[in-house]
Amino acid sequence: MDLSVVIPCLNEENTIKICVEKCINAFEKLGIEGEVIVSDNGSKDKSIELAKQAGAKVVHCKVKGYGATIQEGFKNAQGKFVLMGDGDDSYDFNSIGDFWQNIDKDFDMILGSRFKGIIQDGAMPPLHRYFGTPLLTFIVNFLFGTHISDSQSGMRFFRKSSLDKIKFKTTGMEFASELTVLFKLNKMKIIEIPINLYKDGRINGKPHLNPWRDGLRHLFYMLKMRITHLF
Repeated sequence: MDLSVVIPCLNEENTIKICVEKCINAFEKLGIEGEVIVSDNGSKDKSIELAKQAGAKVVHCKVKGYGATIQEGFKNAQGKFVLMGDGDDSYDFNSIGDFWQNIDKDFDMILGSRFKGIIQDGAMPPLHRYFGTPLLTFIVNFLFGTHISDSQSGMRFFRKSSLDKIKFKTTGMEFASELTVLFKLNKMKIIEIPINLYKDGRINGKPHLNPWRDGLRHLFYMLKMRITHLF
């Protein structure tokens, strides 16, 4: 298996089929053997049924949380490379080729930076775009010596061999920070490429992110890891 795409899912019936189909189309276009793993975190709508219809393998994560859901997908991934991306159609899986063309470069993680690409109007709340994400990115760069532009990106590409060396502990939204921090602390190479962010395709559902609660969880995690690393 060349590539596993891991998509976390919680009540994404409006978009999950679109995301899976984009992945499969990208596999065909690139001529690679790929799989789509939809890691479901207890959906009550038709997400599971639609994901299977589109050709995805569905796994079930019993532990609640964004981080736990992605980790369950990672555990089931069989590809030499792994791509993660959200199931709300805000990340364009047609752009898999942008990551794939870099497989011969020296990296352990390729981070898709929304701030180096195009952020569609309405795709990211102003509080996140101009304050929350830049602040968290500044903090992770300052505390851990990374040089990235988007610490909270939900689309990333990994060598599976590198991913398997990391033992993750967080289960919530702070998992985005944990990914960056642990790769850095384990002396793994992170590179960035630009990606675009689009307005999600949710019709009635609310965003899973709580900006203040989850922002504080990111902050506390980074401070804890910095203190632990120092002592």
